Amino acid sequence: AKYGMAIGEEARYREKDVLLGPGVNIYRTPMNGRNFEYMGEDPLLASKMVVPYIQNVQKNGVAACVKHFALNNQETNRGSVDVIADERTMREIYLRPFEVAVREGGAMAVMPAYNKVNGYYCSENNHLLNEILRGEWGFKGMTVSDWGGTHSTMGAALGGLCVQMTGDTYFGQALIDSVRNGALDESVVDAKVREILR
Repeated sequence: AKYGMAIGEEARYREKDVLLGPGVNIYRTPMNGRNFEYMGEDPLLASKMVVPYIQNVQKNGVAACVKHFALNNQETNRGSVDVIADERTMREIYLRPFEVAVREGGAMAVMPAYNKVNGYYCSENNHLLNEILRGEWGFKGMTVSDWGGTHSTMGAALGGLCVQMTGDTYFGQALIDSVRNGALDESVVDAKVREILR
């Protein structure tokens, strides 16, 4: 709670709207390059720690962006590895801290991970972003890709991503063209805009 308040105050002082944290992936190997910012190897402990962190960051008027959703547990080939996991394992171990961050912590943003989960990049993973995050957990905030973690226009747009970071390769002219040629319904873009504005 104290750390969340301090980092939230600093972010507000620096006029930041979104803090890219906290990270709640589960430690699986000591060589994961992002372990330094995660909350450990225990999903229950991470779930308990993430709520006061988020709440105190957001008391400063700064949105907390929980990352890296999900199963980002290795450094080697983290941008391309396809993590295959059954539903029970995902929910009991890997997704639990994210669920608590959204439902109890009230996180306003979620960052999809670089990797794939069960065949789909996290930035365009309909099961993770639309069915679980928005559908089951009732998330109303925005999703923002990790830097360079967007891989397509239609996959990301339909799979639940709101913001491409960085650049506009997929969510610039290509997105506009997809709406204009009828490949993508404008209501999909409208929903993203609502989530970003919220």
